[in-house]
Amino acid sequence: MSQNIRRYALVLAGSVLLMSWAVCNDAHATLLLPADSADANFGTEMLPCHRYDSLQPQGTTSPAISTCETMSPGMGKLREKLAEHGWLIQGGTIFGGTFDLLDHAAHPQLYIGQNSTYRANTFLTATYDLSRVGFAGASQLVFNANLQWFSYAGENPSGFAINSFYVSQRFNDGRVQLQYGFEELGNQFYGFSLGTSSTTSPAGVGSSIPYEVGFIFNKTAPEINLRLATANKHFYERFGVTRSVDPDGPQADWDHNNFWGLKWHIPGAKALFINELGYQVEAAPQQRMMWLRQGVIYNESHFPNFRGGYADSNYAYYLVGDRQLWQSDTSQAFRGLYINVKADYAPPDRNVYAGDIGATFYVLGPFERPDDAFAFGYTFNRLSRSFQHQQQAMGIAAVDNSRNYALSYVFRVRRGIYLSNQLSYTVNPIPAPRQPEALTWMSSLSLSY
Repeated sequence: MSQNIRRYALVLAGSVLLMSWAVCNDAHATLLLPADSADANFGTEMLPCHRYDSLQPQGTTSPAISTCETMSPGMGKLREKLAEHGWLIQGGTIFGGTFDLLDHAAHPQLYIGQNSTYRANTFLTATYDLSRVGFAGASQLVFNANLQWFSYAGENPSGFAINSFYVSQRFNDGRVQLQYGFEELGNQFYGFSLGTSSTTSPAGVGSSIPYEVGFIFNKTAPEINLRLATANKHFYERFGVTRSVDPDGPQADWDHNNFWGLKWHIPGAKALFINELGYQVEAAPQQRMMWLRQGVIYNESHFPNFRGGYADSNYAYYLVGDRQLWQSDTSQAFRGLYINVKADYAPPDRNVYAGDIGATFYVLGPFERPDDAFAFGYTFNRLSRSFQHQQQAMGIAAVDNSRNYALSYVFRVRRGIYLSNQLSYTVNPIPAPRQPEALTWMSSLSLSY
């Protein structure tokens, strides 16, 4: 079992090294720009593509990019014809690579970027307006599937998976939201992205802990969640239940699921509960964006205990906040300087990553380029002493902390095409065995259609 723990730790270390790539493979974990920023010269009248946006998936913490900002907003007449019947289809392709700048190549490879590491992901999202067939409230059927490939097997499994297949309903002008079906709760809680609407970027809120404690990624799981908001929609309470990831790690979860990713039960993976309280204000003229949230995750699955045997459960706490510090353009209120801060905790007797704190400063719309984004982030990870002692008892040098510094820039090449680059410096890139500091360069090109 210690090999499974170690393998899982290496996968988690990769996500620390690249901050948020581990959640990016569902095509939603991205650095965010406003949906209405696609082209400043659109004029005051609503374009058809903006009307299509009303059919995009609702309730997610990282919305899809505006159809106005895709390579072909109308897809000829296809989007118009689909919208007339309540459908919206969007998709994208992401190509990326991570490269070591200090010549630390090794065989076998131990972390993302130690050897040149490549990845590709093509995804498709479809929604249907269920109010047309009698569902109450503003109701949607949401479907998302992707085909992913990774040159380094330790980063993520390669293959096809359905990531979303659920019903979302909103009542009382959106103050009540109910969602049920198959989904990754990482899209609904915590907020792994920066901002309020999406373009593709390696930058983001980089914590491994929610996934280490049991969040699903790569495939999907049955879930239900309910969000309740106050009359002004600023304060909210959100509660969800899903199936945990396989305690042996993401590869085991992938292998034990079916081809579609819609398996109801996986041996050893029990119920996971999450509760989040938050306060949210959107950016507007003379009003700066703020989003504060704190949550508790509880997993009923049995996780290996580093001191021997199994722990009866697993759990985590998180506190995350985003605040717009300066608004650079009142006509485009989203533009300006922001800060994200976060802190996470998980019990060290059953989790390799036992805690983290971090801060990211980011600018939306820098250098008179409203669709670009710039970010600089720092994360300190406290690793489990119990895990460290277990590894040392086996003669393996382990570390008790990791530090990551990341500088990234998102460049809008043209409508629907974004180039992202990130320079990342990490002290102790993996928990064990001890490795020298890593300096990596990550580039990705995203196409949205």
